[in-house]
Amino acid sequence: MRKIKKSKNVKMNLTISPEFYQVLQQNAKTDFVKVATWTKQFLMKNLKGDKLEKKCLTKNEAAMGN
Repeated sequence: MRKIKKSKNVKMNLTISPEFYQVLQQNAKTDFVKVATWTKQFLMKNLKGDKLEKKCLTKNEAAMGN
């Protein structure tokens, strides 16, 4: 039988400016979801898999010879 791995959730708190929160709030309202749900979906969609390495903000591409 195949063993099923239980996924673990990690909770995270964000401190953002009220202006940025309003932007998130508008996007969430457009999709008819809560702000936290919209933010999680956005992060998962844009940072999942191979995209994570391509969009990493801390990656020093100059050191890679690019």
